[in-house]
Amino acid sequence: MLLAEDNPVNQRLVVKLLEKQGHRVVVANNGREALAALDQHRFDLVLMDVQMPEMDGFETTASIREREQVDGGHLPIIAMTAHALKGDCERCLAAGMDAYVAKPVQSRLLFEAIENVVPVQPPADIEEPVATEDTSADAEMFDQEAALATIDGDRELFQELVGLFMMESADLLDQVRDAVARRDVKALERAAHSLKGSVGAFRAESARVAAQTLEDLAKRSDFEQAEVVFEELEMKVARLKDALADYRKENALCES
Repeated sequence: MLLAEDNPVNQRLVVKLLEKQGHRVVVANNGREALAALDQHRFDLVLMDVQMPEMDGFETTASIREREQVDGGHLPIIAMTAHALKGDCERCLAAGMDAYVAKPVQSRLLFEAIENVVPVQPPADIEEPVATEDTSADAEMFDQEAALATIDGDRELFQELVGLFMMESADLLDQVRDAVARRDVKALERAAHSLKGSVGAFRAESARVAAQTLEDLAKRSDFEQAEVVFEELEMKVARLKDALADYRKENALCES
């Protein structure tokens, strides 16, 4: 299986979910890498992020379908997008993709989409963690139970995702800050989208909304407002990191 996805947190999340079901996964960071991988190996399915640098999911899918006009065959492609807007599914299908899942990816919906386009042995029934009310201050920054539910309650994977986010979030914020300073529409849209995907993995709604707002402002070239929203986003990401750090400490104590 080929995963075309540029966000490290989402990469690890999806790869781990697939590997737990016995799939072997090759990761491509953009559309060009995906096409190069297809030149080297045969895959039974592509999970295609819609918005990637260098070559997005629509362009990559178009190239794959053009090749098939010459070589024959049909490679199933499932779109993955954080947009989740009305009409996105129809647009993906019209572009030649076979199915669509929204991000942050939920394991059951992902496996259902895979089974619909590539008949496989259905995964074993998984009991979803029961959501409990969290009245701690951390609950304001991320929804622990909802985030765990999307990865089948795998706390080890969640800890790994937290570690990845801690490492990459500073760089993502730097990319957003630099794009705002340079008034670079495409760079800001791309960086805000990537950061939105990372915080979305933790169901950090407050930070996700701020990143989405920045992405929308980039499309309108509204950099004056973007400067204001970036300060808000920076604060929310800092608070999210503090909350995640507290989570890691608490769970480390529980395990010791």
